[in-house]
Amino acid sequence: GRISVIEFGVAGGNGLLALERIADRVEEISGVAVDVYGFDSGSGLPKPLDYRDCPNLFSPGHFPMDEEKLRKRLHRARLILGLVEDTVSEFIASRPSPVAFISFDLDYYSSTMQAFKLLEAEQTLLLPRIYCYFDDIMGFTYSEYNGERLAIAEFNTSHSSRKISPIYGLKYFLPAAHSQADWSEMLYI
Repeated sequence: GRISVIEFGVAGGNGLLALERIADRVEEISGVAVDVYGFDSGSGLPKPLDYRDCPNLFSPGHFPMDEEKLRKRLHRARLILGLVEDTVSEFIASRPSPVAFISFDLDYYSSTMQAFKLLEAEQTLLLPRIYCYFDDIMGFTYSEYNGERLAIAEFNTSHSSRKISPIYGLKYFLPAAHSQADWSEMLYI
């Protein structure tokens, strides 16, 4: 079988390179082929739409990508460049392998809502449980009323059978070296 893993918001590419390494290891251990995709505007953040996009933290052009430099470092990931509101629909239409993991690092509420269109795709394009990492939900001025947390709440309210939930208590199941890591509270399913 094959699965897809995705990073929304590639910027410099370190997360996408980590996904490539993980994909290599998963294939080696399980025999399941892993397609790796990275979505990014290619030119940094667009203009924030309103307060929900946390304009106190982010400005247009933040986190630009050096596409040529990144492409030289990648060995298997496919970059999908452009505004997520345009590229997600095209990606769904391309009929990728079922999505198993998504890293959301788009910073904005509005961009995250656009990326969530992938979670509305037909069931054959999604595994029954998709592990998700949300980069922008802890600290700063994030709350239930802006950014990714607001996007998650609105997605859950507007869908009767598809929901995004934290993985409660994950830190209690991690090795001691990782049990206090912030990322354990940033993983959802």
